[in-house]
Formats: sequence, C-alpha cells, structure tokens
Amino acid sequence: MPKRGFTLIELLVVIAIIGILSSVVLASLNTAREKAKVANSVAQLREMKRVVVTYLVDTGLNPPGCGLSCTSLTDPYINALGVAGWNGPYFPGGVWNLKHPWGGHFTIGYADLTGDAIPETYFFLDEDAPGTDASNNTGVIPTSALLKIDSIMDDGDLATGSVRGDGLGFTTAVGEIVYIPSL
Repeated sequence: MPKRGFTLIELLVVIAIIGILSSVVLASLNTAREKAKVANSVAQLREMKRVVVTYLVDTGLNPPGCGLSCTSLTDPYINALGVAGWNGPYFPGGVWNLKHPWGGHFTIGYADLTGDAIPETYFFLDEDAPGTDASNNTGVIPTSALLKIDSIMDDGDLATGSVRGDGLGFTTAVGEIVYIPSL
C-alpha cells in the first residue's frame, strides 16, 4: 500500500484553523494586558492618595507638586526640603521618575483646577514620559482605558466628577487623565 501524504487543501485548512485560533488567543492576551494596566493605574492612584494623606498628617501642609520638572533632589516625597514634621521618605524611589503603565509621567500637583479659588491636590497621568517636556506625547493612554479608570475611581464620565480626561476637563489633553481625590 503506497504512503499517502497530506493534500495542499488539507494543509491550508489546518494552517487557517491555527491562524484563527492564534488570533483569538492574542486578542484575549491584549485584553488581559489592558485590564492589568488599568488595575495598575488604579493601584498607583490609590497609593498616591495614601502617600499624600500621610505627608499632610505629618507636616500639616499640602505637599508641593512633583511633575516633569521634578528631580531626585527636589522630590518632596523622598527629601525633607526643610519642611517641619517631615517623616519620609513617603514613596520609595520618589515620584520624580514614576511612570504610569503606558509610559507617561505620573504627577502629583497642587492647584485650583475646579475654579473655586481653593487649591486641590491632584494626580495627573500625563502622556509625556518622565525626563522629557510637554511635547513628548509617547505615553498616551487609550480612551477605553481612561473610561475604565474613571468607572473604577469615579462616575464613568470623563467630563464630570473628580476624574476627568481625554481633553474633557481639568486642562487634560487627549490621552491623559486628572484625578482630584477627596482627602
């Protein structure tokens, strides 16, 4: 009895099935990866709230901002900077080089963003990478992720509440988000 191999059609069908299964698996992995980034961002925001509250309790002062221009020497979360009652470091490694999961800079700031003449502490997931300037834009957060973060932390609407983003409030641009926590 002669040996029979696979026909070209049989091979093409098997390759097509493998291709379809691979694309389904990769799509699931990408979804899981995005969920992990959202969860990481929410954890960062909650940890930073704890850090700011601890700083406030220790010093009686709202912490100064630490954004793109902040350095390891000027980061108030790892350096006392002459503040009475400072009992840090409050965040190991500091905030000055902290990235959110999409590669942009994580900023803690203090300014009047709501227009009520009372400065608020805010957390900003910027699309600019640490150590760059405002024109970098390499850490853009997808709108779907911004909405998920807002749904977990606030009201699910990027234009209202204490979480705003994607150009819809608190001076954000597309691909970034600002959170004003209640302290």
